[in-house]
Amino acid sequence: MTAYNWTLTKQPPEKAIVKLQGQIKVNRIVATLLCQRGIEDYESAKEFFRPSLHQLHDPFLFKDMLKAVTRIEKALDGHQKIMVYGDYDVDGTTSVALVYSFLSTLSKNVDYYIPDRYKEGYGISKAGIDYASDHKFALLISLDCGIRSVDLVNYANTKGIDCILCDHHLPGDVLPSALAILDAKVPNETYPFKELSGCGVGFKLVQALCIHKKLDQSQYLNYLDLVAVSTCCDIVPIVGENRVLVKFGLEKLNHSPSLGLKVLKESCLHKKQITTSDVVFYIGPRINAVGRLYDAKTAVKLLIVDNEAQAFDYADVLNATNTERKGIDETITAQALEMIANDAEHPTKFTNIVYHPDWHKGVIGIVASRLIEQHYRPTLVLGFSDGKISGSARSIKGFDIHEALIECQELLLQFGGHTHAAGLSLLPENYELFIKKFDGIAGRCLTREMLQPVLNYNVKIEPQEITPSLINLLNQFEPFGPGNMTPLFYSETLKDTGFAKQMGAGNIHLSLNIRNPNFETPIKGVSFKNGAKYDSIKNNEPFEAVFSIHEEEFNERKSVQFNIRDLRTK
Repeated sequence: MTAYNWTLTKQPPEKAIVKLQGQIKVNRIVATLLCQRGIEDYESAKEFFRPSLHQLHDPFLFKDMLKAVTRIEKALDGHQKIMVYGDYDVDGTTSVALVYSFLSTLSKNVDYYIPDRYKEGYGISKAGIDYASDHKFALLISLDCGIRSVDLVNYANTKGIDCILCDHHLPGDVLPSALAILDAKVPNETYPFKELSGCGVGFKLVQALCIHKKLDQSQYLNYLDLVAVSTCCDIVPIVGENRVLVKFGLEKLNHSPSLGLKVLKESCLHKKQITTSDVVFYIGPRINAVGRLYDAKTAVKLLIVDNEAQAFDYADVLNATNTERKGIDETITAQALEMIANDAEHPTKFTNIVYHPDWHKGVIGIVASRLIEQHYRPTLVLGFSDGKISGSARSIKGFDIHEALIECQELLLQFGGHTHAAGLSLLPENYELFIKKFDGIAGRCLTREMLQPVLNYNVKIEPQEITPSLINLLNQFEPFGPGNMTPLFYSETLKDTGFAKQMGAGNIHLSLNIRNPNFETPIKGVSFKNGAKYDSIKNNEPFEAVFSIHEEEFNERKSVQFNIRDLRTK
C-alpha cells in the first residue's frame, strides 16, 4: 500500500469560523467543517442542513426542454414508437429504467435499448439505430450518452428518426444535429446546475413532462430512488441540486423503494438505513456487474420489474454475476501487479501501463483503480478484441488523463472520458509509440511530490472533543460524496485498550478498540490494509491517525466506529 503524506486542508479564516459559531450556535469543529464547504452564514447553513424539494430547478431552464417535451407529446399523441436508449453502466441503466417506466404509463409504444458492451461499445451505435429503423421507431431518446455522436445522429436523421439527447458529458467541438439536446455542459446552455448525472437529466425530462401535462409531482418524485443510485455511483458532486436529489432519493430507497431496488437492497445489505457509501459499494457494483460481463438489460429488467418472483430471480443473477466479477478482477489485478514489478520489456517511469490480450474488457477499469492504490501513477489497463487494443485509464490528482489522450489522439482509434477516468482504443502497431508518448507526457506534467498520494484531513481533534452531540451533527452532513466528502479528522493521542487484533485473509486489516471518556464502552476502530502495524499498537501504545467517524448499524443496534484511513505510532 502506498504511503500517504498527511496534510491539513486549507483552513477558513478564523473570523468566518467565529462568526458562524455565533450565528448557528455550534462548536469550533462543526463551524470549521461548514466554512470549508463555503457555508458561512445562517441561511446557507439552513439550506445545507435542511434540503428541500423546492430547491429543485425548473426543468424548462434547459434551453431545448420545450422542444423535447413538444416532440415527445407529438409522439404520444400520434402513437409513434419511442426508443429509450442508454449506456450499460449504473447511470445508463437507471436512466433507461426511469424514463422507460414513466413513458410506459402514457403509451404502449415505448421500448428500451442497451448496446452490447463488446459488439457495439459505448454510446449510440449504428446497430442501435438500424434496430430502431427496422422496428419503425420515430423517436430516439438517448440517456447518459450521445453528446459526441455527431455522425451517428446524422445517420439517424437519414433514417427519419428524431433524436433527443440527454447527457451530462463534455461535448466535442461540434454538436450533434439532434432535435433537442439536454446537457448542462453544452456551451451557452441556460440550465444553472452543471453536475447532474445522466439519470438526473432524464429525471428533469420526466419532471418537465409532468409539469407540461399538469400531472401530480408524485409522478416524477416516485423515481427519486433511481436518481439517488445513479448520482451516488457516477461520482458526480453531491452539492446543489444533486444533494437534494440524493437526500430525498435515499429516503425513498430506505422507506418505499421500487420493487427491484427493494429486493436488491435486502439481498446484499442487512440494515434498515443505507447511506451513499452503501449504494456505491453494494448496490452499484451489482448493477454494473451484468453490464461488465454479460447483458446490462438484466439490470434494467430488475429496475422496472413489478413481479416479486421475477425481482428475486433478477437479483440472484446480479448477485451471482458480481461474485464472478470479483473473482475475475482479483485475478487480473494480481497478474497486472506482477507485470509492473517485472516489466523489463516496456518500462515506464511515470505511469503504469499493462496489457494482456486475454484480459476481460468489462473489469479492467476496476483493475486500473486497484493498481493506483498500490503504485500511485496514472494507469492504463489494456486488453485485445476485434483486432484492436482497448482499455481503461485512471489518473491521480493533478494529472488530466483526458487531456493527455488528446495529445496522443493521432495514435488512437477512439477515446473519451473525464479528467480522472477515460476509455481508449488503438491499433496494435501503434502500441509502442503510444506507450512512449503517453509516459513522456506524464513525465512532463508530474513532479516527484505529485507521485505521493496526499491524505487531506479537515480538522485536528482531541479525543475528548468526540461526543455523542458531535456525532449527531456529523450525521446531518450526509449525504456524503464528491464536493461534500466525509470529514476526516487527525488526532495524535489515540490509544487502543489492548484488544487490537489483525483480521482478514493474511491478517491484512486491523481492528481496534479506542478509549474515549465520553462513551461507556470503547469506540471500535477499523483500519484496512494496516494489519502490519499491529505489533506497534497492541500493548496500549499511543498512536496518531487520520480517520472518519461513523454511526454503524448491526442487528438494529447502532454504535460509533472510527474508519482509520492511516495510522502512525509514536
